[in-house]
Amino acid sequence: MSEANNADNCRLNDLIAGLIDGSITDDQFHRLDQMLKDDPVSRQHYLDALQIHEDLPEVASLSNEGQTVEVASQKRETESNPSFAFWQTGLAIALLLPIAFLVGALLPLGGSPLAQNANSQTANIQPTTHKQIVNDVRFANLAHARFFGEMPPKINVSPLKNRDYVLKEGMVELAFKRGASVIIEGPAVFRVESEERLALDVGRCSVHAPEGAEGFQVETPEVNVIDRGTRFSVHVLEDNATEVQVVEGAADIYGKKTIARENVQSEIFELRLKPAEARRFSYGDSQEAVTVPYKADQYQRQLPDRIVAYEATMSEDGRADELLSVQVQRGGETYKYPVEDLIGSQITHFHAQDSHGYLIGEAALPVVHSSLASDRSICTGVINIGGSQQQLTDDPILVVDESNGQYGTPGMAIRFERPVKNGPGADVVFFELQVFSNPLDGDAFHISPLEFRDGLHSHTVTSYDLTLESPEALKVQPLFLQKFDNVPRSLSQLESFRSTPMIQAVKFQAIAVGIDLSDLGYEEGAEVEGLFFQDALNDDDIVDPTFIAGLPEVERPQPNNLSKAKP
Repeated sequence: MSEANNADNCRLNDLIAGLIDGSITDDQFHRLDQMLKDDPVSRQHYLDALQIHEDLPEVASLSNEGQTVEVASQKRETESNPSFAFWQTGLAIALLLPIAFLVGALLPLGGSPLAQNANSQTANIQPTTHKQIVNDVRFANLAHARFFGEMPPKINVSPLKNRDYVLKEGMVELAFKRGASVIIEGPAVFRVESEERLALDVGRCSVHAPEGAEGFQVETPEVNVIDRGTRFSVHVLEDNATEVQVVEGAADIYGKKTIARENVQSEIFELRLKPAEARRFSYGDSQEAVTVPYKADQYQRQLPDRIVAYEATMSEDGRADELLSVQVQRGGETYKYPVEDLIGSQITHFHAQDSHGYLIGEAALPVVHSSLASDRSICTGVINIGGSQQQLTDDPILVVDESNGQYGTPGMAIRFERPVKNGPGADVVFFELQVFSNPLDGDAFHISPLEFRDGLHSHTVTSYDLTLESPEALKVQPLFLQKFDNVPRSLSQLESFRSTPMIQAVKFQAIAVGIDLSDLGYEEGAEVEGLFFQDALNDDDIVDPTFIAGLPEVERPQPNNLSKAKP
């Protein structure tokens, strides 16, 4: 391989690594975009990398200053490939992302370079430039959003103009220049055409255009919907038929007719819809507006309550450690709580799942080992808790009699420093460590009351608010897993059993989910002193909680003002 090709290869590896870990700049993004469009060798380089699964690191134990350290080792000599350092750190992630990751993440409207004919002389795709970013539009919020072939955008990032975004599931809120906001529900295909115009090819969106934002447009394959100061929803079906429902104000509908000779589309009629009116415009005859039942519930006023983001102390290399604050939407209002305002918890019962490690954090353990679950770090915790495929229907057994081999119910019980009051939305925040070889949505777990009574029941979490695909889920500092000689079946065994620290070569991220006590049957205003957690045993991955805390009581009425979000 020539030195020039070698340098190009290294640059390509660096760009792909930056794309995967989110550190890529706009200029780098555009260079990578162009490389994959113009060079089939670069595209093949990426495809070949996906096939090197047999070269993934193995786990080995090495001696380091008297401590046993677990690191990733590689059979192949790195000298044979100067680019190997990149793949050693990035390939494990890249292998888990579809080829469509680059197709969807890199290309503006116009299709995939992999799908284009390499011999075609007619392609005229221009490189993405800063001018193609719609600066006055931003991704204001995301909820469980998953895009085809790419990671979700970061909050407050501007979209690329005329670029197709394929939302597989979840919701996205776009904020436009003059105050209009649009909530798009997956599955959907959409693009931003200007500061006042959204194109929806398929799917559903809800538009709020307050005073000053009149004239905002939603374009569909069949009609253009122009706001006249209103709330309305648009639903584009797979056959291109468009359904428009007006909640408030008015919306003007312009049908479209293709003039084949000129290859353009002309607006040919106008229809004004008023509140509680709904029409469907069928494919092939957009002039015919069919009255359909008005359904107010099709309009989405807000994204679901959830953990929106969190802040943590960061190391020089950009890795998180101690929690600083958590941002939560509760009852439609957004609150930002400093960690000092959260209601901490302590472990009162622990019965582990068969594994090899049950404590994670620094190499040296604190005097009270279980205190790793009570500090402010989102990296340290008591992990691999016991579980059950079935939810609890009776009180968990918390009495332990080691002499008789009775260790109580597998799982983990916690008690809050003071009772947590059930309010709107999430009442408890739950953090877990996760790597890309684990479920992207997080490890499923059951939550149960410590004491059952009429109306109370267990609840299972199967998807987190902040997942491995969420830009807001931060990478954490390198960690040591404490490997135990024996499985601890109680808190006393967790404290007394021998363990050995093993540094983890894999890179963890801290994901999070909010727990609504109403999902366990607690009535509004009920005070909860503690909870019981179990892994759902739905796969080979066991939940690894690192931080559990209650949220302060919401005082009503409460303005939607982050600076006044304290209780």
